[in-house]
Amino acid sequence: GAKILLKILYFFTVLFLNLTLLKPGFSQANVEYHDLSEGGSIRGAISITFPDGWSTYWKFPGPNGFMPKIRVLKKENLESFFISWPYPKELGPSNFTYFGFDDELLLPIELKKIDENKDINLLLDISFGICKNVCVVQNKTLKITDKSAINYLVLDKLLKSKNRITITTNFGSSNKCKVNKITDKEYQIIFENNLMKNSESVRDALVDYEGDSWIIETQSFDPKFGRVEAFLKLEESSNNEMDLGSFTLLYLDADIAKKTIGCPS
Repeated sequence: GAKILLKILYFFTVLFLNLTLLKPGFSQANVEYHDLSEGGSIRGAISITFPDGWSTYWKFPGPNGFMPKIRVLKKENLESFFISWPYPKELGPSNFTYFGFDDELLLPIELKKIDENKDINLLLDISFGICKNVCVVQNKTLKITDKSAINYLVLDKLLKSKNRITITTNFGSSNKCKVNKITDKEYQIIFENNLMKNSESVRDALVDYEGDSWIIETQSFDPKFGRVEAFLKLEESSNNEMDLGSFTLLYLDADIAKKTIGCPS
């Protein structure tokens, strides 16, 4: 078993090196920011497009994926910003699956100004992986301002993607949450919801977390018991305080993506 695993890892490593060293540009993904603001609040979307047959990862792809990272390089007149991730698909070959997207990825983003009379400037470093037979990690520096022209084509795509952009509901009021400590930096969190138990409409569910402290390493959904289990790992630079209000439960209800507070207070 261990020898076979080492051979597989060696095979993917060699392919990765060959791909990145010999053919650096053939699989380049395109990353752009699109202004979608209409009125007071500032809204937009980050689009990631890649060649046909390729895919990219969700924010918590699981043990077989590369977790995308979004880092702020510079910000001016920005109080806060929030990026939403659509509901992912389970992709990849058997025994090597991950959560991700196999078509254009649109990430809705909402920004809040400090001074309404001044412009916003935000510079992000985005690191993400795209995969086909092999995986390539790419970086993009993205400049976001509130002075762009509205991209109505992207806005239309976003409005039509209701099956992937999560709709907020009060479903979580029925959640029961349990946290088990494994080590100082590893925890298990369990959500149970009787409304999901043997439901004919809810066919999948995932745990999400908003913040920089915790990484969701693996998770699973058991529809028989309406239970979602997730294993969490603490980031090295963080303390081990867990904000249960930052967890959300994402689920597919009749193929419509929805979300709700995972552990309501």
